Amino acid sequence: MTASPTRRAALAALLTVPLLLAAVDGRAGERRLDAAEIEAMLSGNTAISVGGGTAYKQYFDPSGTTTYVPEGGAPSPGKWRADAAEDHYCSYWEPSGWDCYEVYSEGPDSIIWVAPGSGTRYPARVVLGDQL
Repeated sequence: MTASPTRRAALAALLTVPLLLAAVDGRAGERRLDAAEIEAMLSGNTAISVGGGTAYKQYFDPSGTTTYVPEGGAPSPGKWRADAAEDHYCSYWEPSGWDCYEVYSEGPDSIIWVAPGSGTRYPARVVLGDQL
């Protein structure tokens, strides 16, 4: 017994939907990090990236302090933590306070902060130690 053209089209659509959702919701090779993985990746290390058109480095001290240094600019001190309840990275900057992000990775030196609500992505490369 062969399926009718209508049934074949419906079956093809059903099989295609999960693939389309995966393409929209996730990126190849990316996975969300939990709080323990966020802590392990950042603690004692430096993220290097470009944000808002400006290159920057940010060091994550194991004590929970962090220092953000834009290229050609002055260091800005803040705080950071990995939130185990939500599996988020959270940072504190004056005067705005705490902000938390989902974190993804594409590999051992890749980190991508994703802003809640907007979904804006902030990719960076993580290097070992204090590279400020």
